[in-house]
Amino acid sequence: MALLPVLKMQGFFNVDNQNDYHNIDTIMNRLFKFLTIIALLLHNFSCQRNQSISMYQIDPLYKVLKERTYFVDELDTILAARGEVASLQIVVKANEEIIEINAVVKEIKTGEGTTLHAVAEVGWVGYVRVGRSYNPPSRDIIRSASDYFPDPILTDSVFSVEKGEVQPLWISIPIDPSAEPGLYKGTVMITGKTGSGKKEWAKDFYIRIYPVNLGKSPLLVTNWSAHFNTTALSYLNNNEPLELYSDLYWELVEMHAGMMASHRQNVHRIFPVWHTQYSLDEGKYTFDFSRFDKEAELFDRYGVLERIEGGHLAWRSGNWDSPFYVEVPLPDSEESRTLQAGINPLKVENGIRFVKLPIEDPRTQNFLDQFLPALKEHLSEKGWLDRYMQHIADEPTSKNSESYRKISDYVKKHLPDVKILDAVLTSKELAGTIDVWVPVLDVLHRDHQFYLDLQKEGKELWYYTCVMPRGNYANRFIELPLIQTRLLHWINFKYNVIGYLHWGLNYWEKDQLNIDASRDRGRLPAGDNCIIYPGYRKLYTSIRFEAMRDGIDDYQLLKMVEEKDSTKAREFANNLVIDFDQYDNSVTHFRKIRKQILEFLSK
Repeated sequence: MALLPVLKMQGFFNVDNQNDYHNIDTIMNRLFKFLTIIALLLHNFSCQRNQSISMYQIDPLYKVLKERTYFVDELDTILAARGEVASLQIVVKANEEIIEINAVVKEIKTGEGTTLHAVAEVGWVGYVRVGRSYNPPSRDIIRSASDYFPDPILTDSVFSVEKGEVQPLWISIPIDPSAEPGLYKGTVMITGKTGSGKKEWAKDFYIRIYPVNLGKSPLLVTNWSAHFNTTALSYLNNNEPLELYSDLYWELVEMHAGMMASHRQNVHRIFPVWHTQYSLDEGKYTFDFSRFDKEAELFDRYGVLERIEGGHLAWRSGNWDSPFYVEVPLPDSEESRTLQAGINPLKVENGIRFVKLPIEDPRTQNFLDQFLPALKEHLSEKGWLDRYMQHIADEPTSKNSESYRKISDYVKKHLPDVKILDAVLTSKELAGTIDVWVPVLDVLHRDHQFYLDLQKEGKELWYYTCVMPRGNYANRFIELPLIQTRLLHWINFKYNVIGYLHWGLNYWEKDQLNIDASRDRGRLPAGDNCIIYPGYRKLYTSIRFEAMRDGIDDYQLLKMVEEKDSTKAREFANNLVIDFDQYDNSVTHFRKIRKQILEFLSK
C-alpha cells in the first residue's frame, strides 16, 4: 500500500483554511486515520519482508538507481490515449537470492470482460557506468554513488538478483487505435528460483484508456544513425566484420528502420554521394542510384520517410573553423592520393577515390554540374523530389560561414526547389543560405528573435541537441532526469518549432553495454553517442528512447488541444516549460497536467 496516495485520499494533507489547524476534533480525527494507515503499512511491510521478493510500481519517469533501498508502491493507474504506448515500471527487490528470473504480462481486461488486444514487450532495465560527469553541470543532474545509471532495456536477458538488490522491470503496452475506452486491469507474473525451489509472484496494474486517438505524428523527427558504417554494424554481429551492401548488411539496416518507426522517427538521413556508384570517362560521369533507392524504399516501407535528408556534400578541410570542402569522386591515381581524402566509407570503389576539394576547384564544379541535375531527375522519377532536403555541411560556425554560403549558392543553382537544411552553430552569418534552420537549442534561445523573423518569412524552424547544450538545458544525457528528455518535445510545442534532430542513434563503441558511457569517443557526455544498444543481431531500446517517443506523443496531444483552444494548449505547455532552460521537473505535476490534457480532449 502506498503511503502518500492513501494519505491524500483520506484528506490528511488537505487543509483549506489555516484555522482548521486549531480545530481539535479535526486534528484528532486525522491523527486516528494516520495511525490506522501506519498500522496497515507496517503489516504490509512485514508481509513483503517475509516474501522472497518485494514488488513496487514506480513511475517510469523515475530513474531507479542501484543504491536505492527504499520504495513506496505508487499504485498509479496508467493513463493513455489510443494509438500510443503505455509504459509501466515495476521494481523487484530481492529479499533472498533469485536466479533465472523472468516476467510476462497476463491478459489485460476491463471489469466487464473487454480484452485489450496488445502484445506487451517486457524487458529488464540494465545499468551503464558513468564515471565522469560532464561540464558545465546542470543544476538538475542526477548523482549516483555507484556511478551506475539505468538505461538499456534488455528484452532477452536471463537475470539473477542478489539478496538486497533491486532490479527494474520495464513493460511497454501498445494501445490499439481501436481499443475500447475504459479501465483495464492487467497482471505481471514473475517467476524465478530461490533456495526452496521455483516460485511465482504476481503484481496487478491498471490502465485507463481515453477516447482520444493519436494519428500520424505532425512533429518531424530525425535521429542520425551510423547504420552505413560496417564497424558499427559489426557490434550487432558478435564483432565479426560484415560487407557493406551484403544481405546481412541490409538485414541489420532494416532492424534500424523498425526501431526508428516504433519510436516515431519519421525523417531519415541518406547519403546520395556515398551510395551512388560512379564511372568517369574523360570528365564525363555516369551514376547508378540503385543503392540509394534500396535504402529509401526500405525506410519508406516502415513509415520513416516523411522527409528524406540528403546527406552532407561538404566537410571541414581541417580544424573546426576551417573552410568546408566538397567531397568529390575522382579516379584513383597517384595524383588523387596526394589530395585530402574524403570520408566516404567505401574509400575506393570501381577505381573511384573520394577527395575533398574547395568549391572553386574546376573538378568540384564539374562533378556538381553533372551530379546534382542527375540526382534531381532521379528523385523526380521516383516521386521523392517534394520530400527531399539537402544538407550542405554540418554545424557551420561564424568563421567558416563564407565557404558554406558559396557551396549552398552553387547547389541552389541546380536544385532551386529543394530545401537546404543544416544543424547550425551560428545564425545571422548564414542568412539567405538555409531553408530549414536547425540551430542547437541554446543558439535558438540566444537568437530567438532572429528565428522568429525567419518564421515570419516562411522558413522552417527545427532545433537539435548533440554534445550541446549542457548546463541547465534539457537534453538526452544519461545523468539528466528522464522528464527533461521527455520535455524536449514540449519545448518544440511551446516555441512553435516543427522539427527535432538528435545525434546519435547508434554511434557505438565496442561493448557499449559494458564500457564507461562517459568516455564516449573520448569527450562526449554519457548517452550522447547512442540512445539504443547493440545485441546479437538485435537492437535494444532505452528508457531515454521510450521517454522521447512519449514526448513526441505529448506534442501531438498538445497540437490537438491547440486546435480546440490555443490558449489552453499554451497554458498546459507553460506549466512545465518555463523557459528554454527552466522546467518543472515534478513528475507528480507532469502527470497531473497530462491527465488534464486527456480529459480535455475527451470532452
